[in-house]
Amino acid sequence: MKIKKASLRVTAIILALVANTAFGETYALVFDSNCSSRGEKLEFSCKSEPSFSSQNTTIFLRDGAWFGLEGASRKVFPLGLIKKDENVVVFNYPVLYSGIATIVLIKKTGRFYMSEISYSDALNVQDATIEAGRFTVGK
Repeated sequence: MKIKKASLRVTAIILALVANTAFGETYALVFDSNCSSRGEKLEFSCKSEPSFSSQNTTIFLRDGAWFGLEGASRKVFPLGLIKKDENVVVFNYPVLYSGIATIVLIKKTGRFYMSEISYSDALNVQDATIEAGRFTVGK
């Protein structure tokens, strides 16, 4: 009986270590507002709701690399860690067109901001978008 209990404890410890190693940190993002501007001038329109293209996203660390997982599509994409300190975590987010996008997690407020500035040669249009929301931290 003692051997069986000890074996179960060892198995539980191994599973806990493997789970933490495999997935590391996790942030669940829920978008709640957006501002966007399209065209040559910066004329933003803002809404207190997520944009059509936004969906809830999970950011996670796996085997030393950061990834994002889109909620509805279940699409996984790589993220580049720009900065991580006691106040913020900042990621480079992939952009479909030419440009740059960043996600900034503000640890003390539980809020995040995603900004994207891009240009589409095919559409001949530039776009600037700022999205915001809240996040929770998981393990």
